[in-house]
Amino acid sequence: MMASFSKSSIPAAAAIAVGLFSLALSACNGPASSFSSAAAVPQRSQSVKPLNASSPTPSPIPFVFQTVDDPNSNFNEVNGINQLSKIVGTYGSGQGSNIYNSYNSLPPYTVFHGVNDQGSQGTVATSLSSNKDIAGYVIDPSGLPAGIYAFVRINSLFTLLSDSNEGTGNDAVTEILGINDSGLAVGFYVNPSGIDVPFELNIPTVTFTELKPPGSVNAEATGINGKGNISGWESTNKGTEGFYLQAGTYYPFLYPGSQATYALSLNWQDQIVGDYIDSHGKTHGFLLTGPTRGGAKQQWQVIDEPNAAAGTWVTGISNHEDICGYYVDASGVQHGFVAVP
Repeated sequence: MMASFSKSSIPAAAAIAVGLFSLALSACNGPASSFSSAAAVPQRSQSVKPLNASSPTPSPIPFVFQTVDDPNSNFNEVNGINQLSKIVGTYGSGQGSNIYNSYNSLPPYTVFHGVNDQGSQGTVATSLSSNKDIAGYVIDPSGLPAGIYAFVRINSLFTLLSDSNEGTGNDAVTEILGINDSGLAVGFYVNPSGIDVPFELNIPTVTFTELKPPGSVNAEATGINGKGNISGWESTNKGTEGFYLQAGTYYPFLYPGSQATYALSLNWQDQIVGDYIDSHGKTHGFLLTGPTRGGAKQQWQVIDEPNAAAGTWVTGISNHEDICGYYVDASGVQHGFVAVP
C-alpha cells in the first residue's frame, strides 16, 4: 500500500498527509498523540570551535563481525539497526544495475523481507525505529514527477514526501537518513542551486524544519536519537567534518589527521559512528564517544571490518552498541555487515 503526494501538491495536501499518518500511527502505536511533541530545532543556533584531538584516545569495544549479504548480489549495504537488533539494508541486482532493492531482517540475518515501493525504480531503506517504522528514499516512483522522494513506511503503508524548497530536475531530491522512536526524522534536500540542506522532519505533522550548521556549504543530517540530538556532516571552506547538534548548539569534529570525517548515526548515549578518509585516501569506520568534549577527552575507536581491503563504512549504532555498515573486499565486492560487542 502506498500513499503519495506529488512534489507540487505536498504543501496543499498537508492536512491529508496528517490524516494518513495519524491513521498509520494509530494502527502501529496507539493514538498519534503518543508521539513526542518535542519542539523543532531552533532556527537560530550557535557553534563551538571544531573539536580536534591531537591523537585518538581508544575506546576499545571488542566487536565480532558478521557479513550480511544477498547471495545473488555483489553490492550490499546494511544501513540501519534498531534496539531489537533488527536491520534494514540495500542490495543491487548483481547485474551491474543501479536499481536498488531494500529489506529488513532479524538475527541471524539469513532471511530478508522486502521493503520496496513497487511503483519506484529503486528503494533505499536507510533507517528504522523500534516501533517498526522504516524510512529512506525512493527513486523515480510511478505516476509522479521524476526525482528522489523521502519515504516513511508505517504499518506497511508507504508515504512519499518531498521538501517544498527542493529544486527541480536533477535537484528534485529529498532523502530521510535517520528516524527515532518519537516520530522525528532527519535528512536533507537539494535546493535549486544544487546545495544539500539538512532538515528535521516531524512525521505526524509533516513539518520540515531546516537545520543551519554555521559555516556550512553543504550539509546532511544523518541520525537522530531518542533525546532529539542529531548527527550529521558538513562541508565548509576548510573541508568536510562531522557535527553533533544538541539543544541548538552545533559541535563540529574531525577524526585526528583525517582528510574528511562523515558522521552517519548516533545512539541514546550520544556515541557517534561514521567514516573518515585518512591521509592516504583510505576510508575507515569510527566510533566517537564524547562529541562535546575537547581535545584528548574525546574517545575514538577505529573500525575496520577484518576482510576490508578498500574501506569500511559504519552506518548505524544501537543503544546496545551493536553497529552495522558495509565494506569493500580485495576483489572490489561490497558487503554488508553487523558487528556486536
